Amino acid sequence: MIKLLIADDEALVCIGLQSMLKWEEYQIEVVGIAHNGAQAEEMIESLRPDLVITDIKMPVKTGLQVAESVRHKYGRIPLFIFLTSYEEFEYARSAIHLQAADYLVKLELTPQTLAESVRKAVTLLEDYKTVESYPNMLYRSNLHALRDKFFIRLFNQLFENKNQFLLQRDDLELDLSATAYLVCTCRIQGPESVPPRGDKLVALCSSTVQMAKDTLASARPCFVTSLDLRNFAIVLPVSDKDPQHWMPEVEGQLYDMASVLHAYFNVNIIGAAGYAVDDPYLLHESYLAARRALPMALEQQSFVFFAQSNAAELAPPGDDDAASRSEIRRAFEELDIGALNAMITNLIDRYEGRPELLVPATDAACNILYMATSLLADGENVVEQIFENEPEGYRAIYKKQTTQGVIDWLVQFRDGCCEILSSRKQSYKEQIVRNVQDYVKRNLSSKLSLNQVADVFNFSPNYLSHLFSKTAKINFVEYVTETKIAAAKEMMVRGEGRIYEISQKLGYESAFYFSKVFKKVEGISPREFMQRKDNSIPSG
Repeated sequence: MIKLLIADDEALVCIGLQSMLKWEEYQIEVVGIAHNGAQAEEMIESLRPDLVITDIKMPVKTGLQVAESVRHKYGRIPLFIFLTSYEEFEYARSAIHLQAADYLVKLELTPQTLAESVRKAVTLLEDYKTVESYPNMLYRSNLHALRDKFFIRLFNQLFENKNQFLLQRDDLELDLSATAYLVCTCRIQGPESVPPRGDKLVALCSSTVQMAKDTLASARPCFVTSLDLRNFAIVLPVSDKDPQHWMPEVEGQLYDMASVLHAYFNVNIIGAAGYAVDDPYLLHESYLAARRALPMALEQQSFVFFAQSNAAELAPPGDDDAASRSEIRRAFEELDIGALNAMITNLIDRYEGRPELLVPATDAACNILYMATSLLADGENVVEQIFENEPEGYRAIYKKQTTQGVIDWLVQFRDGCCEILSSRKQSYKEQIVRNVQDYVKRNLSSKLSLNQVADVFNFSPNYLSHLFSKTAKINFVEYVTETKIAAAKEMMVRGEGRIYEISQKLGYESAFYFSKVFKKVEGISPREFMQRKDNSIPSG
């Protein structure tokens, strides 16, 4: 049965939706009724429905806010059907159709229109549920968010080494085999009808980025990464490093994308492209060049390209800068509040009283912002909360005209971030361990050494080992062993091969070593386990 949650603050609407269709005829069970957005989000977490029918306007949280939050947590499922009124219908159609299965006008709602919408949603669900198992489905649905974090790390040179980069690239199934790549950073501007913060801005910008992906992907494969609500980055494959060979085509594609987005969402897209690199591990160089050219794009209100002849201006950061970024990244991921406070304070001291350093100060502040939104769970909401009393929220950083203005922003970010994270530290650590456990379950056919898994998650082996043991109450090696042996027993019960075949499926070097580990955990050999299983089956 498909599980359905209905959410509306009007009791009569909820009753009407429940009685309007014979839900069992659609293989649908109504599992819950919510009367505000916060309650709906809690019920989605506990009931895990496949489909949600929700009003856009509800107390506490709007339907759009619920959908956006749930989409980041669980991916495509549950699907949402939105209920709208006439006055918000045009906005709903333009801003949410890319995120919803359908939208319906309340006053025009009939059993026929509801049935048609439900059939559409059921068809989408069948497409999305072709994945083999729920844990794998959850991983696949979150793949987009994980890839965004991968590119944020790449842009900010946050991988500890190239091997770590390669491991995460392969784990996320990213094809980066083109001859060369470049990065273009884009800014979403307008429209004036959308307030500088809130659910309308969230819906507008996330829909804009999604359409940018769809528009560009129709011409060539590329990767589009949200940096925050008003900024996104595009990684484009090109034929080689020579801009004369690719610039006209890339420029045309960017302007075509901007034209489509303006026509559809009434937004202006401006951006700056860096130079091409032949090794994707060096994409941070192209990203830095794009960032340096962005002020010119803002001034000209167009797309600009970083001149290859100016590449000497982008000398690689010194060891101190690279180490500082790496330490800030570590502090975010490990929630080391003291270290985070000290490092941002050092950054503030570096620019204090230096009005000529506005551009590097803004770059540094934006880098920290992007790290926070990508490396922290729920990072966008964290930074929104820090600047909740500012008219433009955290996006005010883009309009700072003085170094002191940037410093004031950094002080507010530092103090607010440390306060919020100190109250969330334990839950963040638990989430990290759950993510590692899910990774182990998805990769039982690999050897799964501590070093390899630590590289995938961008942690040091010592930190991951300590965190896992303290939070999971079992050390990493023991957890991997017990999980593999439990999987082996299930395979044996289902008759999925001989002992040596099962040992190969679980990544063991030999059937002999597998048998030795199995006996240590279970007290009997795999052969004895299978014999006992066979003896327990009654003869027919």
